[in-house]
Amino acid sequence: MAKKHGLSLFIKIALFTVVMLIVVKVIPYDSLVEPLIGLLDFQSASKITRFILGEPDLEVWESLRDYCGILINILISVPILSAIITAYNTITRNVDLSGLPKEWAISTLRRYVKIFGFTFLFWVLFRFIPYQSVFPYGETYPTFIIAAIIAFNLLLTIACYGFIKKKITNKRSL
Repeated sequence: MAKKHGLSLFIKIALFTVVMLIVVKVIPYDSLVEPLIGLLDFQSASKITRFILGEPDLEVWESLRDYCGILINILISVPILSAIITAYNTITRNVDLSGLPKEWAISTLRRYVKIFGFTFLFWVLFRFIPYQSVFPYGETYPTFIIAAIIAFNLLLTIACYGFIKKKITNKRSL
């Protein structure tokens, strides 16, 4: 059962990655990014990037452009992924077509909550674990070390997310 769940999760992550890459290539949303950034002055943009990174950003506008692009890509990709998975479930399980829009909407909202919750958890752990006590600020580290820190934080985030999800599931089942 655990292997089946793990494989299903891996397939969904791979499918989401493919959908995001297709959205980048097919849907021209750059025209949405510039107006969003245009609403901010430099001080506001700097505050946002400082909040996200935890330190001043030297490339404020470029970072903000990247963050907005990723956010818009996610906002477009999640409903597409939900439509694909809902269509697959409809075909394989012979689901009643009258409940299809509701199932799609609920799965889309659930995926948004999961993605933004996981991202928030990753960010909180990354910001508040004192990595600077082991890796002092201002020094240059090899790419391998940076990748190891991110991988450690990702594994920690997955463990915390799984724990939280299990607690929520257990409370709902009671």
